[in-house]
Amino acid sequence: MTGGATEATGSAAREAVAPRRRSPHLVLACTSLGTLLVILLTSGLNIASPEIRSSFDASGTAIGWVLSGYTLAFAMLSLTGGALTDRFGARRVFLAGLGVFTLFSLVAAAAPSVGLVVAGTFGEGVGAALVLPSALALIQSVYQDLPGRLSWAIGIWAGANALGAALGPVLCGALVSVASWRAMFLAVAVLAVVFALVGRPVLPRLRGGGARLDLPGLLVMVVLLGDVAFLAHDWRSLPRPVLAAGVLLGCAAVWLFARVERRSSAPMLPLSQLRDVPFSANAVVTVVGTAAFFGTLYLTSMGFQDELGMAPFVAGVALLPLAGGNIVAALAAGRVIGRLGVRGTMVLGSVLLIAALAVIPLVFGHYAALVAPLVLMGAGWGLLVPTTSAAGLARARRGKEGVASGVTAGGRELGAALAAAVLLPLGVRAGVWSAAAVGAVSLAVVLLGVRLSDRPGA
Repeated sequence: MTGGATEATGSAAREAVAPRRRSPHLVLACTSLGTLLVILLTSGLNIASPEIRSSFDASGTAIGWVLSGYTLAFAMLSLTGGALTDRFGARRVFLAGLGVFTLFSLVAAAAPSVGLVVAGTFGEGVGAALVLPSALALIQSVYQDLPGRLSWAIGIWAGANALGAALGPVLCGALVSVASWRAMFLAVAVLAVVFALVGRPVLPRLRGGGARLDLPGLLVMVVLLGDVAFLAHDWRSLPRPVLAAGVLLGCAAVWLFARVERRSSAPMLPLSQLRDVPFSANAVVTVVGTAAFFGTLYLTSMGFQDELGMAPFVAGVALLPLAGGNIVAALAAGRVIGRLGVRGTMVLGSVLLIAALAVIPLVFGHYAALVAPLVLMGAGWGLLVPTTSAAGLARARRGKEGVASGVTAGGRELGAALAAAVLLPLGVRAGVWSAAAVGAVSLAVVLLGVRLSDRPGA
């Protein structure tokens, strides 16, 4: 009773601050720009990694952490970012996230050692984990009462995700080629400041729900996600006793999280939410589908440089067909959902993704033959991002919209982190075929679990 009353009070508190005097389109533009920036670095870091390695004569493990540090922090703390959004309000968390992102971008830009570059990218991931769930919560707050417009707005926001992933290799590759990898970090810091200054007067001042933070739940979840990501990243080099201890820690964290949330009067992630099969299946699809997509993105962008001899900027430009398919599909996702429903759109996106990944290893030595598979791959991902985001929000409990957004955002980044850790060491061909198998798992989960998402009241 106490938890339900608290959630109801939280919802009422949010609704008491009417954001309608703000232009919904301006809010959408600001939140989409912030999202574009943090996603841009997810794909752009991969292009800069060879130059960072050369600059410090760093080991492969250290460079792996430059890339994984960002996605790991993003994944570990996105749920925390969602909980903070529900507690303190989406506008505060969004602007704070851009501030943290700026600070640590400057740390990475000025880093005298690869260790501080890793610290900088990890801190940037913390900021990104605040930006993404609060951005989606802001969009929902201004479009939820506009008939038929929320799906459209989420499609635009997903298009910004796609554009960020597409521009990352191009812009970061250009900066690395023309200046240095430090210029890349400096540029994203400047953009974060600009977007924060533009967004401050535009974003609605939504109050948080007023419920206390579930600190034990947050702490256990961070430990769990960190343990999973660490084991995935370093399992090959860990001694067996350490690996076994890590597995036991993960199991203990799962048990403890269930116990903590069951006993909490204001649980961060109510167990009833996790028992909602479509919600949990959607979260699994988010993680697994992201791993398939970003694993292939990382492998192809590095393969363009290592096997085909492309410069970083040229490798980024070579990924533009993927970007084109991604953006077009994301913008069209609202109409596709209207025709096929959420589940049908997820199936279509998964099939396109798997088909593209099955072909890429066969033709990788010839770039012209890669153009069509890259377009299909981008289109498949462009359909999956808005559908998983919309499905997560549709199944969210009242007062837990930020956490639901955090589950989706964190799942996406966890998938990217796991892909970098598990698929990159396999090489281009074996890695991409493995990504196709991962995509098939995602499709199976869609077919078996995402069966009620079209009826959020079911």
